[in-house]
Amino acid sequence: MKAIVMGGRFALAAVVLIGLAALAYRVEHPSIVVHEERRSMNEGMGNMAEVSALMERLQANPEDEDAMRHLGMLFMQMGAWVRAMNFWDMVLAKAPKDLEALNQKGVCLFQLGRHPEAAEVFSRMVEVDAQNPHAHYNLGVLYAYYLNATDTARRHFEAVVHGPDPRLAAQAKEDLAALGAENALTPQSR
Repeated sequence: MKAIVMGGRFALAAVVLIGLAALAYRVEHPSIVVHEERRSMNEGMGNMAEVSALMERLQANPEDEDAMRHLGMLFMQMGAWVRAMNFWDMVLAKAPKDLEALNQKGVCLFQLGRHPEAAEVFSRMVEVDAQNPHAHYNLGVLYAYYLNATDTARRHFEAVVHGPDPRLAAQAKEDLAALGAENALTPQSR
């Protein structure tokens, strides 16, 4: 009986340690949500022939929004953030409230280290869709980890905790717990 109790305590301690390790990892490696709509990461990953064909298609029809989107995604997958952003800007010139284009442009800006501009773009998403969990989560990460605005970050994370995406809600809960534990999670405070 004593061995069962000790084994249960050991298992509980292991679970607690794993949870703390996961929380510590999130604090040290903050990230934003990359895609509003999931697309296959294998779609033309680095396929220059596909990029070339899409560029020709866009040159033949400068209004081809599908080609713009596809090129934006391909360049993001390649890590060519400035090139990708050019295509998302083309989509936004046609449809300024397009949530996917706003999200992807915000991700590009984030990856380029242009955090205040990324926050502006994700804020535009919230103006279009006040309940958008991806926009709120991304703003929470930016304000908590990069823009030194803990109260603003907390407000955005709290909007996600009660939202429709359980995975994102769990991440937001972890970030809220970390905000409570450290009170400020900017890179300068670590």
